[in-house]
Amino acid sequence: MASPLASLEEDLTCVLCQNIYKTPLILLCTHSFCKSCLESSWAERGSKECPVCRKRSAVETPPVNRALKSACDSFLQEKSRRVSDEAAGLVCPQHLLNMQLFCLHDEQLVCSQCVIHQHNNHNFCSISKAASERRENLRGPLQELQGNHAAFSFEKLTCVSVSQEIQSQFLQTQTHIKKEFEKLHQFLHEEENSRMTALKKEMERKSQKIKEKIEEMDEVLASLSKRIKLMEDFVNADDSLFLKSLKEAEESAEFTVPDPELDSGALIDVAKHVGNLRYRVWEKMKDLCLYYPVILEPNSAHSSLHTSADLVKVICRDTKQSLPNNPERFTMDPVILGSEGFGSGTHSWVVDVGESDNWTIGVVKESVKRKEEIPESSQDGFQSTEMCSKGKYMTHQLNYEIPESSKNGIWTISRKDGQCTSAPDVTVLRM
Repeated sequence: MASPLASLEEDLTCVLCQNIYKTPLILLCTHSFCKSCLESSWAERGSKECPVCRKRSAVETPPVNRALKSACDSFLQEKSRRVSDEAAGLVCPQHLLNMQLFCLHDEQLVCSQCVIHQHNNHNFCSISKAASERRENLRGPLQELQGNHAAFSFEKLTCVSVSQEIQSQFLQTQTHIKKEFEKLHQFLHEEENSRMTALKKEMERKSQKIKEKIEEMDEVLASLSKRIKLMEDFVNADDSLFLKSLKEAEESAEFTVPDPELDSGALIDVAKHVGNLRYRVWEKMKDLCLYYPVILEPNSAHSSLHTSADLVKVICRDTKQSLPNNPERFTMDPVILGSEGFGSGTHSWVVDVGESDNWTIGVVKESVKRKEEIPESSQDGFQSTEMCSKGKYMTHQLNYEIPESSKNGIWTISRKDGQCTSAPDVTVLRM
C-alpha cells in the first residue's frame, strides 16, 4: 500500500517532465503544467493548445496555479525533512513514522507503533531527556579525549620544534666541525711547510758544503796531475838529463796532500726529519687541541643559558633562546649538565668562573626532575657550592665549613661514592 506522501507526490507531478511542478501554470481546461514545460511544448508544436486535451488556450499567458504551487512547496519541504530524518535515523524504518520516544529497556528510539507492538510494557522517556542524561555521561570521556588531543597537539608542537632544532644543530655543528678541521688543516699545512723548509735548508747547506769539497778536490787533483806529468817527464828523460834534474824531481816528489776523506755528517739527517714524525707533530698539536674533562650537554640547558660552540663555556643571559621542550631540558632552574656522568669513584674538576660573582657548581642525580624547581635536598642529588653577590659563599648538602683556601679561590671538594666531602689535598674548583 502506497504511503500518503507517495500518493500526494503523484498528484503533484507534471505529466510532461515527470517531476514536481515548478512554477505551475493552469489552463482554462484546468490542466496544469510547469511553466518551462508548457512553453517548450507550445514552441515545439507551434500552437498554444493543452498538451493533454488539445484544447486551445485563449489566454496568451496562463496564470500561476498558486494553490498547486503552495502544495508543491510544502510537499518538497516535508520530503526534505523526511529525507533528513531518515538520514539521521529519526524515521522508523518499519512504520515510516517519526520516532519521538526513547525506550529505556532497549536503549533505542521508537515510534508510536513500536510502543504498542515491539516495546509493550517497556519504560519510555522523551528524546530530549534521554539525550540530556546520556550527553552528560559522555562529558567525562569527551573531556578526557579533548585533554588527550590538547596534549598530543602540544607534543606535536614540541616535535616540530625539535625537528627545527635538529636542523639548526646540524648546521651549527657542521660549521663548527669544519672550522675545527680548518684549524687542524692549517696547523698541519704550516707544520708541513716548516719541516719542508728545514729539510730544504739542510739539503742546500750540505749540498753547498759537498760542492766546496768537490772544488777543493778538483784543485788537489789538478796539482797532482801536474806533478805526475812532471815526474813522468823526469823518469822518461835520458840518463844525463835525469841525473841533472834529479834534485828538482825529488823536491817535486816530496809534495804532500791531505787524505781524501769525506767529512762525517755529509748526508741529510733523514732520521731527524722523519723519525716519529706523526708523534712529534701530534705533541705540538696538543697545544692547539686543548682537552676539557667536562663537555656541556646543550640539550639539557635552560633557555637562559648560552653555551660556546665548543661546549666548554656557558653564560646566563636575560634573553631566552627559543628551544624545544625536550625531556632532557631544564625548564624551571637555569641548569646545564655535563655530557657524561658517573656512578661512583672520586672525581675532581678545575672550573674557571672568570669575574662572575653569581654562580653555582655542583652535582645532581640523572633522575632529577627537570621540569620542576630542584629542591635543595640530598635525596635529589643536588649538592653544590655557590657564590652569591657581595662575595658570599654557600654550600648545599656538603656538611663542612669552607676552608680558608676556598675563600682565596681554591676549592677543595671531592665527590666520592655518592657523597660530597671535604678533601683538602684535592683541588677541585679553581675560581
